[in-house]
Amino acid sequence: MRLSVQHITRYRYLRAVSHSHNEVRLMPTTDSNQTCLIFNITTDPEATIFHFDLPWGRVHHFDVVQAHSYLDITCEAKIETHRANPFEEMQLVENDRDFYLIRDISEYYVDFLSPTLRVPILEETDIFAQQAMARADSPATASFLIALTNLLHSEFAYVPGSTTVDTPVHEVIERRMGVCQDFAHLMLSICRRQLIPSRYVSGYLYTGTGRDSLVSGDASHAWIECLLPGGQWLGFDPTNNLVVNDKYIKVQHGRDYGDVPPLRGIYRGPAAQELEVDVRVTSEEAPELIGSV
Repeated sequence: MRLSVQHITRYRYLRAVSHSHNEVRLMPTTDSNQTCLIFNITTDPEATIFHFDLPWGRVHHFDVVQAHSYLDITCEAKIETHRANPFEEMQLVENDRDFYLIRDISEYYVDFLSPTLRVPILEETDIFAQQAMARADSPATASFLIALTNLLHSEFAYVPGSTTVDTPVHEVIERRMGVCQDFAHLMLSICRRQLIPSRYVSGYLYTGTGRDSLVSGDASHAWIECLLPGGQWLGFDPTNNLVVNDKYIKVQHGRDYGDVPPLRGIYRGPAAQELEVDVRVTSEEAPELIGSV
């Protein structure tokens, strides 16, 4: 599926600022599930763009030294996705959980099994794991993850503005509401406590197919990827109750949101600022949605 993204970020400052340094983590990755065909960044005021690569993606950065009262950052990308049917290689029948007891697995993927500031490993998440196991169609890991995705989607309300990226997981559990970042952090906490290596994913979701129930089409989106016993990473989106399909565009992955913020920067000047973000994801085609759980 051929998708295009336009992501515009606008900063407006109370008074002129200077010596602005900015990092941008918005370039879609290229892997077996998608190919980033084109990616461009432009800024106003104009700046020279540099980049460096980390294990989880490319980071672009630039400086605006002169005084400026606004900053516009426009990122445009064209991506071709290749995962039309996420269930194709999934083992949904036999119990395969012994895979996660292999010492080499736990040691090699320790970064995606360990707690972080935003993803603590909490005993109180056991109830969700138990309920998902009871709902699962089989003892297979993939069946458990599908059931867990469904459970979180049904138990938690998507309420924009109800939380921030720093809202603790235990508070999300108590309030039973949040946004995609919260649900991703919660599902990571559950999966890691169950010894399933899992990672936070930033990206986009194409929602322009008439599915009014899908959210995050006009903003950056977040979901998680879990390591299945077959050795492949597969994405699960509790916000939309979907196994990740070819309408998803992956940008980067990390231990939690803190590894992959879309934008990060500092500047010299008054702290007050206004931020506006406009995201548009469009498609050259609109095939049937596959991945609903």
